[in-house]
Amino acid sequence: MSSVATVGAALLPTSLARAVGQEYRRISRPPFETLLTVSLNAALMSSAWFFLPTDLVNQLFELHGSLAFAFVLSSWMYSDVPATNVLGTDATRALTAIDQPQALRCMLAARRVVLWSIVAPVCLLISFLIGFGSANPIVTVYSIVAIGVIPYGVLAVSAWFGILLPYHPVPIAYRWRNRRSWWPMLGRWATLVLLPYGVVPALSVALMAPTLLIWGLTSKSALTKKLPDNDVGLGLALACAVAVAAVYGGQHVSLRLIARRRDRLVNYLSDPRRG
Repeated sequence: MSSVATVGAALLPTSLARAVGQEYRRISRPPFETLLTVSLNAALMSSAWFFLPTDLVNQLFELHGSLAFAFVLSSWMYSDVPATNVLGTDATRALTAIDQPQALRCMLAARRVVLWSIVAPVCLLISFLIGFGSANPIVTVYSIVAIGVIPYGVLAVSAWFGILLPYHPVPIAYRWRNRRSWWPMLGRWATLVLLPYGVVPALSVALMAPTLLIWGLTSKSALTKKLPDNDVGLGLALACAVAVAAVYGGQHVSLRLIARRRDRLVNYLSDPRRG
């Protein structure tokens, strides 16, 4: 632990700006896990949009028109380990900062900022292009606001998953060589890689739950047709307020979880052999 602390001491961020710079440098180095994962998720969701049967696509995307595609795309692009494995992907700095709440706060916030800055501009552009020249531009504005704000709250809460269940991003070849320890090296790892695809969209729905409930109870069309513009706008305003609260609440809970699980996290993050 002392050698890890010595190596990582100079890497601790003293401000959010420094933490963001460190995170950009990290994702810009091989193996480019974050960039590749986000790109793969975007390709998978786009393929679903173009190649799934029409009836299924309508069920997935057309509740509020084709603009919903950009919002669903953003949620899917966040649905992987870059949004959840917030400690395991940089174990050295995490171990060094584990007793320094300010550094941890900056590091967790930087993860959200950087991931959001990769995904949101792409999805915002898609939303704008889909809605450009439409007969109802206000819906485009609503879509842009939702894409820009709501997923940021999701990222603050999805970090809990990686605090409770981190894993080491060791090469696949290393895992295979150590496959006799099948559960930590293959079973647990595969589970934690796949679970975010369910966890992150579920969190998106949870943050939207008050809005969906109000839409379902008050709108004449319930949730079976496209909603009136006013209903969409008021509902998304509520969802954005919930997302902002989730950012602050999620960060607070993350720091408390790390403090409570300190010893277990130190033991796990210090040993890549634990998978």
